[in-house]
Amino acid sequence: MSSNSEIVPGLEGIPIAESSISLVEGEIGKLSYQGYSIEDLTENCSFEEIVALLYDGELPNQSRLDEIIIKMQSGRHLSDEHIELARIAGTQSHPMFALQAAVASIGRMKNDFESDLDNVIDRGIALIAKTGHLVGVIAQAVDGREYHGPSDADSHAAMILKMITGPDCPDSHIAVMNELLILQADHSAGNASTFTSRVVTSTRSEAEAVASAAIGALSGPAHGGANERAIRLFQDIGSVDNADEYLVKMFDAKERIPGFGHRVYHAKDPRSSVIQRIARDILVEGTDSHQLYSIALKVEEIATEKLSARGLWPNVDLFSGTVFHGINVPIDFYTPLFAASRMLGWMVHMKEQWDSGNRLFRPRQIYIGNKNKQFRDIHNR
Repeated sequence: MSSNSEIVPGLEGIPIAESSISLVEGEIGKLSYQGYSIEDLTENCSFEEIVALLYDGELPNQSRLDEIIIKMQSGRHLSDEHIELARIAGTQSHPMFALQAAVASIGRMKNDFESDLDNVIDRGIALIAKTGHLVGVIAQAVDGREYHGPSDADSHAAMILKMITGPDCPDSHIAVMNELLILQADHSAGNASTFTSRVVTSTRSEAEAVASAAIGALSGPAHGGANERAIRLFQDIGSVDNADEYLVKMFDAKERIPGFGHRVYHAKDPRSSVIQRIARDILVEGTDSHQLYSIALKVEEIATEKLSARGLWPNVDLFSGTVFHGINVPIDFYTPLFAASRMLGWMVHMKEQWDSGNRLFRPRQIYIGNKNKQFRDIHNR
């Protein structure tokens, strides 16, 4: 078979874009945004600063940060009709599907994004802000509450968490939400949802179409949905004492351990280490959340011993659910919050794709079906 006919399953290792947005160094377990380590950014920055960083290439001064805050606060406005549509969708389907539909619905009455490229940054920032708002709208509908929107003074993290869990959530929980949003904002162009955003951008689609398609890619359990599966696993295990027996059965059945293994990392996912630091800071001993975290630690210990020789290490999904649980986020909203965070990466990649010349992605297939079949009419089949 010639090299032109060789298939690379999953396009593994095939470069699909040049990007300066984030760098994943899988061999050493390091992630950075525009050259800054994820550890420094999560501990010291607001999500709004990361919006500026990913778009501008550098951390903002106070004037630029104030500008970004104003753009996000004004951009998050939703019409009454869009709010109602999101609430209806939230009562009819999983929150990820509701979010995908709601984001698509806020698209404009035209389909000509190329004519609006001068506003690509403002369009992206507004969509980032609106997506966070929509997650809150859907959460309130699912919980049977009336719509209660953000206050003018709310940060992006505060808006989202207050809408999901209620206006009286403590500042410490809002700080955790801010860190989680930063932690999941981007992870290179090579993951499924970000690649999707670039492919759809290459068709010159509107921003909302790009975002909706990326949300669909993120919804799968092999991508963003793994955090939900991990927390449900810990709930099923029930206690640390049950973990050994439970995991042995999973290993014997050749079942995958959610939150373990990553196509890129050949060491522990640095985001997992950050989340463990957050968990130690926020989870209170004796609570259900701390019990789930203890089970997660035991799962990490057992699975690492079993799987690390095969290059499988904990990823971001192993512990993220325990922290979401600790700040009172319902399980079905773990992945929508991932989408609210990653919307930043998708929108910056959309801009970068346009800046690169936006060549249409056009891979080819290798046909393996039959040729030259003789047609027979229905009476002779």
